[in-house]
Amino acid sequence: MMMQPSLPGQDMTLPVVVRSMTLLARDTLAVEFTPQDGVTLPPFDAGAHVDLFLPNGIRRSYSLCNAPGDTGRYVVGVKKADPSRGASSYIHDTLRVGQVMKVSAPKNNFPLDESAAKSVLIAGGIGITPMMSMIDRMEATGADWTLYYSCRTRADAAFLDRLDLLDKARCVNLNFDGEPGGAMLNLAEIIGAEQGDGAHFYACGPAPMLDAFEAATAGLPEGHAHLERFGGEPLPVSDDALETFEVECVQSGLNLTITPETTILDALLDNGIDIPFSCMDGVCGSCRVGVVEGTPDHRDMVLSDGELAANKVMMVCCSGSRSPKLVLDI
Repeated sequence: MMMQPSLPGQDMTLPVVVRSMTLLARDTLAVEFTPQDGVTLPPFDAGAHVDLFLPNGIRRSYSLCNAPGDTGRYVVGVKKADPSRGASSYIHDTLRVGQVMKVSAPKNNFPLDESAAKSVLIAGGIGITPMMSMIDRMEATGADWTLYYSCRTRADAAFLDRLDLLDKARCVNLNFDGEPGGAMLNLAEIIGAEQGDGAHFYACGPAPMLDAFEAATAGLPEGHAHLERFGGEPLPVSDDALETFEVECVQSGLNLTITPETTILDALLDNGIDIPFSCMDGVCGSCRVGVVEGTPDHRDMVLSDGELAANKVMMVCCSGSRSPKLVLDI
């Protein structure tokens, strides 16, 4: 059964069992979860992710890499980070088939726009994981798509067996920049060649690649460039951000003082509000909270330009305030 939240803002958790663990590439595993105790796993759209509640107490977000129509299971790809903050190392070294744990319902900060005339996918390393779900969806609908996938070496590239089944000459471009004669993807050249006719561009990968992607897509029509970061530093503090401010929580009735030594998320957790969170860097969107009053200092990399301007939601793991008081819907 589904476990209902006990406090405002806490999301549902689903009991699952580790059904299989498969080596995809060097230091990269596919982990398959199936439901336990008669749970029905909620459906998901291409680009979605789930949070894993690991038995060591860590919660982390991972993109779903199986097909959206593939009901009854969730599959994530996990590369062992070096150094690891505790999640990927636990999954690789300790998690085992048959183990029971919990996952969140799927969430999607990186949706596929199915109205696009063409979709161009650009993946770096483990950033291929959400792209696989998108490819499965577009293959099912007959959509026009192209993939540019770059890794250091072929040994580091995941899902090559699945990609080999597709028409490489038509839509799959592999790049191994660490091999003899290899070079980094020229994103400006790719986007210049592929743009037009309503093409949408999607990128997921390491921060330098995504920074180059943002620069290369700056001239595209609004809403035609999409990216998802899986790590990095929050945006810098604004010049008019306040070091100390008040937070009023309208649902719980709490009033909190936020100082330079703490974050809004820390203060909420310390006062018994079990709010969802995962990355702590403003990239996963798990800690999204509604803003009733006040002006946040947004430091996340999830909200769109329109959402930032509206100031109706914020990510409390990393963001601050430009007003003396924030009133949050929690």
